[in-house]
Amino acid sequence: MSTLPLTEAILLEIHQSLGCPSYPTTKKNKFATGQDSLAAHKAMGEEVLHAIFDALDMDPRARVDAIDNLTEFGNAYKYLELNTWTFAADERQVLWMLLGYFYMPGLARRAAFWSLEETLDMGMPGGRFWYLPEPREVDGQSSLYPPAAQVLDWLLDLLGMTLEEFADQRSESTDGGHDGLRRSLYNWRMGTTPDLSTIKKYFSKDLQVEFKGAFALDDSRSPAEQFADALAFVARKQLSTDQLRLEIPMTQPHRLEAILGSSADDEEKAAFVGYLARRYAAPSTHTIRQRLLFARMVQDGYTRLLKFLCPGVDRQCADARQNKLLQLFAIYKLVYNLTIDAWRNCRDQGEAAENAWFEEHLPPLERHGLFLSILPSRRETATLELAHQLTRHFSEVQSGAELEDHLGLDAESALPIIQRNAEHAAAIADELSTELHLVARMKNSSSWRALQSEHRYWVVSQVANHPDLSLRAKEAAIQRLRELAITPARTVQTILLELNAYLNGEHKQRPKDSRKRVQALLDEAEASEGFALWRAAILQYRAKHLLACNDFEGAGKLFRAALDAGLERNYGPLRGEIARDCLALVVANQKLIPESHEKYYREMLAGGMVEDSEIPSIEDTARWAGDYFWSTLYKPYPGIERLQPLAREKVEESIRLLMAGDQQGLLAWMERNRGKLNSPLPLVTGDSLLMHWIKGRSHFLQGLPQLRQMTPGELHGELQRFEIMLEHWHQAIGLLVQKAPKQLNIADYKKQTPLMLMAEAGDTELVRIMLQAGADPEMQDQQGMTALHSAIKSRVVRCVDALLDHPCRLDKLTCDGQSPLHTAAWTGNLHATRRLLQLAPKLAWQRNSQGMTPLERIEYLIDNPQALIHLVEELERQGRHCATKVELLDVADMLAKAEPTPTG
Repeated sequence: MSTLPLTEAILLEIHQSLGCPSYPTTKKNKFATGQDSLAAHKAMGEEVLHAIFDALDMDPRARVDAIDNLTEFGNAYKYLELNTWTFAADERQVLWMLLGYFYMPGLARRAAFWSLEETLDMGMPGGRFWYLPEPREVDGQSSLYPPAAQVLDWLLDLLGMTLEEFADQRSESTDGGHDGLRRSLYNWRMGTTPDLSTIKKYFSKDLQVEFKGAFALDDSRSPAEQFADALAFVARKQLSTDQLRLEIPMTQPHRLEAILGSSADDEEKAAFVGYLARRYAAPSTHTIRQRLLFARMVQDGYTRLLKFLCPGVDRQCADARQNKLLQLFAIYKLVYNLTIDAWRNCRDQGEAAENAWFEEHLPPLERHGLFLSILPSRRETATLELAHQLTRHFSEVQSGAELEDHLGLDAESALPIIQRNAEHAAAIADELSTELHLVARMKNSSSWRALQSEHRYWVVSQVANHPDLSLRAKEAAIQRLRELAITPARTVQTILLELNAYLNGEHKQRPKDSRKRVQALLDEAEASEGFALWRAAILQYRAKHLLACNDFEGAGKLFRAALDAGLERNYGPLRGEIARDCLALVVANQKLIPESHEKYYREMLAGGMVEDSEIPSIEDTARWAGDYFWSTLYKPYPGIERLQPLAREKVEESIRLLMAGDQQGLLAWMERNRGKLNSPLPLVTGDSLLMHWIKGRSHFLQGLPQLRQMTPGELHGELQRFEIMLEHWHQAIGLLVQKAPKQLNIADYKKQTPLMLMAEAGDTELVRIMLQAGADPEMQDQQGMTALHSAIKSRVVRCVDALLDHPCRLDKLTCDGQSPLHTAAWTGNLHATRRLLQLAPKLAWQRNSQGMTPLERIEYLIDNPQALIHLVEELERQGRHCATKVELLDVADMLAKAEPTPTG
């Protein structure tokens, strides 16, 4: 697959590198590709995150910050994914470009932000990145200094002992073999990834060692004496100025020379003492383990990534042209250091000054390429611009081709990269200029003549998609693409543009023979060698073709096949669009089945098809999808009969009779259709006819107050007739209940029943009729609400009494543990509270999911104005009024007096 790896897949790699317990392969694959149920995906995501945080011993504040950063990254990355097409690029090529252009720059920026106020790795050498493999010379040979070896040497230096001495000491205290630990530590130095069990055994929390190589300040001594102690420490460890520059952040020329020569002022001496004390402080056991675990994580990730991206290259290879991961580390170091330097130089001038300094010091030729994703000045547009750049790059890459270098680490290797990038930038600029020029010419002159002068397929393909061109101009561009398509893949890509015009364009503009033309184009595409590259898109168009032929079943199979094919490579937003079409077709004439249809909803969310700030429920999304099907997706070809929703013919006559107020006609209609009334309608909502009538009348009632205000005096007669019609509709609902009572216990897609809706509306008359006809008051909707909960919310006394006198069970709880008495409390329903306390006094100490009794729940609202405001706003969105504070206090007083003390 050449898709962009999901954030979940990245988290699993971190999870593995930390040595966390592994998951079964199937479970990992489902999580990494987003193919598990939403509930299972959420649970595993939380589990993986907590395991990572626990493995790194992160404190609560660090965990919150990490989640905030992960969320920010995830949002930007999702936008990049939904606007990038990978064409024939393979998995290595896709990952390599993401690492260089998005992952590494963003990671370095965030890591630097975390270290601005207080260094995260306090006590570690400040002159090198200890957690990255560092190039070094050993016996005249270039190699890499592994992260685990760097942490080990840091620890041994502070302990003031050799590796052998430490191994012997720890082996004796842990009953381990001397040779085993020595061998492990020797291997760490050679680049072997530490075994997790070795770290846990020999660097456990009860580690007791003496840090003879540490430097501790004596607060009882004067600054001059402390400086003398620092100089003595440096002399004892035989640290030169060059060595010190790698240990403490005093790297400016001659700065350390002045300090060690005692010619620096007192302020400089104090700074030197402070830096030295922090660098050579004795670390806690927690810090040692955390550093080792972090080093292990990076080293394991490095080893596995090198094997994947640069197979056959030794992990100790220090040649950045062979070991290309060294280029990534160079990107990280550059961005990290510039971020820190920007803060140091401009922190007193504000964030804008820091950002300007940072951007100004990025390499000019890479500023809008390699570092585009982190440019502060392009924060709003950078991700989309990068997606276009990556798409352009992938469009020309051949699977299996060598990875191109991101940057050179010396003049010799940097020069060809600079030349390549300069030529590429010039070519992109020329293409954009040509595209705009062509569009302008095509608007004012012959499109065919304008296009004949352009021979680059990419340029003409962009012109063909330009929103400002007429349909005729786009057709000319597509025809030119036919002439320029020299590969099977580009031929199929051109066919896609033709199919788009036929199947996604205006229905009325389709030519009479469009069915035949589309069939020919699909056959041509599927017979081409380029079909594999565009399988998902072609299958989607084939499905739309069958849909336009009224073959709903065949279209459904192909939409599902297209959705599966969308996992083969990245197609921008296409997979989300296919999921939308899948859901729309499956609920066009059928009730939503969340367990079966959640996959399409999940893929719509992942595919960017839901743009609301608040994510709608699967039920609301399915209802939208059903409307979308009949209004937009379904476009039968000319000459093909336009089918109507199956539910329409089942309810159309009854609605007409309702609107006409024809009671006798309705009775006759009910008698004729008695056998068909006791089953759900073929609607996405799964409504029975009774439920459909109730919801229809409710819709009109909601608009009635506004209609009364807007109706002029001369039309009051019409308004009166409309209100009479609604009253007849109300009577008809009661009549239908008696004629077809089985409908009363048919729940809709939200598990709501007619009794619940009437109880929430406070319609006592219909509630009584329904209960007498056999409505089950114990049924619960998807939130766990019963008709009693709904009646209490209505605040209609007689409606509450109708249910309590029926009677009904009083111990049914909602999904968040709310008993009917909880509902009575927060709604300020004094009558319901009184009756419930009489009938079921034990409810007074029933606790909800938040651990609150009804009294505690109401006291929380009274004592927390913001919580009460939030409730008011929520109820207003539902068209309801919140209880006043006085009403809440009255209920609280009743609960306080009546609340019994539970006995053991």
